[in-house]
Amino acid sequence: MKGFIKFLSHPAWGGISGFFTILGVLIALGLGSVLIAFVTGIFHRIQDLLLWLLEPMTSPRYILLAGIIVLIAFTVTTIQPYLSSSAKLSHTKKKNISKITPRSLPVLLPAGIGNAYLQERYLDLPSEIVTSKGVEFKIKPDSLIVDTAKIIRVVLPRDDGFEEFGFSAGKIQNVKAAYFLINSGNSQSFYRSFKVGEIKLVFKDAPPIVTPLILGKNIREWCIGNPGDLIRDVSDHQVSQVAWKGTNLDGTTAVMDSLKIPIFEIMRGNSLEEIYFAHNKKKHSSDTLGVHFSIFAISLEIEQQ
Repeated sequence: MKGFIKFLSHPAWGGISGFFTILGVLIALGLGSVLIAFVTGIFHRIQDLLLWLLEPMTSPRYILLAGIIVLIAFTVTTIQPYLSSSAKLSHTKKKNISKITPRSLPVLLPAGIGNAYLQERYLDLPSEIVTSKGVEFKIKPDSLIVDTAKIIRVVLPRDDGFEEFGFSAGKIQNVKAAYFLINSGNSQSFYRSFKVGEIKLVFKDAPPIVTPLILGKNIREWCIGNPGDLIRDVSDHQVSQVAWKGTNLDGTTAVMDSLKIPIFEIMRGNSLEEIYFAHNKKKHSSDTLGVHFSIFAISLEIEQQ
């Protein structure tokens, strides 16, 4: 039914031209029906067909049929502007809904996985970091952060050499994207393209979204002012961008980046329930420290309904 109404709302059925178009279509359907009747054997002979068409009792039917055709054509051309206006209004509403600016929802790192304080890293931090794309991160000097270079209370060792840990996010719906304020440490050049870790977003009744943290692609050295052959940049600027640039406690240039994890549109109706991190404990043969990463804040982009 909706498809039929949408069909009638097309401008081609409006005005004088639409009126005559409908007349032509209905007359063609009528003649076509007679032809089908003849071919299928309802009229066995051409003489029968002619007699039926010229029968005195048939003539009034033509007048009635013609009146019905004209009435239908007039009705369609009359209601077409209203149908067209309704279709345009519906389209405008959908367009306006899609233009609503999603809001940012900060997610605090719980004490269960937080193992360091932000004030131990940087000088003169603002209370809020807003990226050039409008992503907001709420931070405080005494905010808990996750530093995989330090001991984390509860971790789950995996067979692939990773250690996994995470927390419950509650049941957050309509998540359009998740943003993580992040960087890495001991990012030596021989670790380039090394999988430092993973971020896993767990949804209700849907498969998890797992994002690998690849050094030099979407994660880089936190203290880019340090000497040495370090990975100081990323290649995937579609998902990773500079969120803050300042200095560490020693006055050396340092950064925090925003890592974006988009959520598939089909999954936005599923609640985000858990957030997990995994750290790769493997080390390069010429290194004893290994690469680690830190999470400073999380912000979720919520799609307004």
